[in-house]
Amino acid sequence: MGLAAGLILLGACGDDVDDVADERSDQVRAAALDAGLSPEVADVLALAARGGSATFQVSYPGPDATAIVVSQDPPDRRIDALEAGLVVESQVLVDGVSYRCTLPEGGRAGDDLRCQRTSAALPGTGAFTASALTRFTEDLAASVGTVELTVETRTIAGADATCLVASPSQAATAEGAPDPDTICVADDGTQLLVDVGGDRMVADGYSREVPEGTFDL
Repeated sequence: MGLAAGLILLGACGDDVDDVADERSDQVRAAALDAGLSPEVADVLALAARGGSATFQVSYPGPDATAIVVSQDPPDRRIDALEAGLVVESQVLVDGVSYRCTLPEGGRAGDDLRCQRTSAALPGTGAFTASALTRFTEDLAASVGTVELTVETRTIAGADATCLVASPSQAATAEGAPDPDTICVADDGTQLLVDVGGDRMVADGYSREVPEGTFDL
């Protein structure tokens, strides 16, 4: 079973964002129930669907003092790559235009970045796209009988997280099945933990506010 992670970028604001979030959440819940998943599992997937409309800033540590910081205030979005706490590259979507910002030739971490427009889509870290949740729902439905689905709560990055854990059944484990897949989301749908197929990403910082000037270039 695989899980695709991404972000649905919304061009709405205010009440429109809330309306879109409600609609998408209801659609995902209905699809999960129609696929034969339990109401508890459907509720987690519906919660994850709200992340694309959420305002948040979340950080994920990496190896060797690296980190990724994702900031979102729909429709604007920014992803910063850090080394030793200093930004070395950014990808920004602001006012409907995407930019890639990098260090100038010979530059060092912490120097001002140079930004250029780009047609490339921003990576989907931080929240799940509609298509990712659709595929995940289909995978879960297809795996009934080979995995056991449980819902639990954890505390991650100082926030309450709702987690969906897909553990191999005893029969599947006997056949050498992989370790459990786990997704955990905050109460606005932001990804706080994704541990799927051996790839693991865990937030160490999370806020439902984005600092002023975050999307300035």
